[in-house]
Amino acid sequence: MRWGILNITDMVFPLPLLSAAESPIEEVAHLVLLLAVIIFAAKLAGELVERFASFPSVLGELGAGILIGPFALGGVEIGSLGPFFEIPTALNEAGEVVNSITPVAPELFFVAQVAAIILLFQAGLETNRSQFFRWVKPATAVAAGGVIVPFAFGFLVTIILGFASFDSTSDMLPALFVGSIMTATSVGITARVLADIRRLDTPEGTTVLAGAVVDDVLGILILAVVIGMADTGEVSVVDIGIIAAKAIGFWLGLMIIGSLVANRISDTFLWFRSSGVLVGLALFLAFLASAVAEIYFGLAMIIGAYTMGLALSDTELKHRIEEPMIQIGHFIVPVFFVVIGMQVDLGAMGGAIVFGIALSILGILSKVIGAGLPALAVGFNRRGAWRVAIGMLPRGEVALIIAGIGLSSEVIGQDVFGVAILMTIVTTLIAPIILVPAFTAGGSGLRRPMGGARAHRARGRPEE
Repeated sequence: MRWGILNITDMVFPLPLLSAAESPIEEVAHLVLLLAVIIFAAKLAGELVERFASFPSVLGELGAGILIGPFALGGVEIGSLGPFFEIPTALNEAGEVVNSITPVAPELFFVAQVAAIILLFQAGLETNRSQFFRWVKPATAVAAGGVIVPFAFGFLVTIILGFASFDSTSDMLPALFVGSIMTATSVGITARVLADIRRLDTPEGTTVLAGAVVDDVLGILILAVVIGMADTGEVSVVDIGIIAAKAIGFWLGLMIIGSLVANRISDTFLWFRSSGVLVGLALFLAFLASAVAEIYFGLAMIIGAYTMGLALSDTELKHRIEEPMIQIGHFIVPVFFVVIGMQVDLGAMGGAIVFGIALSILGILSKVIGAGLPALAVGFNRRGAWRVAIGMLPRGEVALIIAGIGLSSEVIGQDVFGVAILMTIVTTLIAPIILVPAFTAGGSGLRRPMGGARAHRARGRPEE
């Protein structure tokens, strides 16, 4: 198959050009076959990892993607059929064959991005909005430290090990992207672990969740600035201010206005009676918010999806669509993680193994220091600060999304992308192992009243 060029916001993607002998139905059937393989590999690997290793299934899905991707088994020639997951090539404007930016078929890339939107919309729906606003002040301090320290560590180690430099803005961009990747905290992974051990409603649990949300908002704001620098090729205080103002304004506006009109939207949608209509209308809002965030405000689509989910999280509509959204997520979300794994070229990371080890160690230390010290300052004792810091540790889906954006925009190469994936896997593996005993050890994590005396009464425990 030949591939044409589609240019969206200065990012070039290949599009299939069908010859007269090729049937569109055959091409669709081929995509369906690839999705079948991806879904089966994701479910099998997730089951094995969760059942026999007690790790989040996302790690199995990532591993499955690496295994069946074009740089591993998926790139092996199968007789006359060729590779199962072939790295696509594209035709440039001169008609020359060039490598595609993303090493997966654009149709799979599209499905993966839709999956990411659904993942973050679902995460927003599952967030307790009232608790989020109640604990957002101390969580903001935790999140700020959890962004600044990891960003600085990631930026500096990338420069020191020679994968970026201060010679020019373009030479510095890989370090800025690695710093952005380091800032992320996985809302989904942390929430899953805390829910399993029934610690979501504790001060530490709520602070971790609110901090993870604010952390990701700050991280995505940093990402918006970095992408703006990549587009313009220079650093401008005015441009950075405009990008930040647009991003913060959109996020706050969508969150505040969305929360104010959420019940009215819910009542309006509940007027519809057709089977499945509520899920369709909710996804309409998620997709609309995602597209507007990306196209008009320079924010990643996922932040629009999450914020819309958060706005609807305290409505009757949320309760009506919660179970269907979970089922949709079970089907499509694993595709995102497998496709991310498929983009990892472990061979290209061979020369960056020292970088990968260093970044993984710093990924752990930076969150422990960056989130732990502010937690001490806002009222947690050492036990509580340790719980909060470990809760902020896993990078998960947002780090993968940022890394994918860096790779697809050609700011980072396969070596740095692989290093980022390694750091994500290490922090995601370690966090549940440490987090469970940290929370189940018992004892209050509060040093002084925080969030009011109601927090202590709700827990039924005295202050320390």
